[in-house]
Amino acid sequence: LFRLRWFSSMSQKDYFALLDQPQTYAVDSSSLEAVKNTLLTRLHPDRFVNCSALEKRLAEQMSVQINEAYRTLTDDLLRAQYLCRLRGFDVNEHRPMPADFLMRQMQAHEALEACEQSHDETMRFALLREVQLSQKRLIETIRKAFDDDHDDRAAYEATRELMFVQKLLAQIQP
Repeated sequence: LFRLRWFSSMSQKDYFALLDQPQTYAVDSSSLEAVKNTLLTRLHPDRFVNCSALEKRLAEQMSVQINEAYRTLTDDLLRAQYLCRLRGFDVNEHRPMPADFLMRQMQAHEALEACEQSHDETMRFALLREVQLSQKRLIETIRKAFDDDHDDRAAYEATRELMFVQKLLAQIQP
């Protein structure tokens, strides 16, 4: 009965609470990993050998949830999207992006196309570095908006831009 209550209380927590972390964009990677490992050790199948089928299934489901929480909170984009969702913003909502951002994206796509047509790896590497720098700036913008300024709207807008930048990075990288 104790285990069933524990499973129930754990399954109702958001990912930050589940992994005993503050609900901030900046995360402590070593703390996240330590808590994840502690929880997964508690849920290891060997500990449930003599338990009911229900308890075994719940332990397995909790392990999946813990791994998903860890994957989400250790990934910059997934963590930003998750925080946006927790704060009531749908990052997949179809809303127009700012014109200047779209213009920069079009220019980057044109540059990528030129790299591919000319097989110019030096130009491709320069574009990669430029987009990585943009990614880094957006991540810092998101961190500052969520953690310092408590401006969820600004974090949401920057997260939407980061989604585009991540896709572009995936296209640039060989």
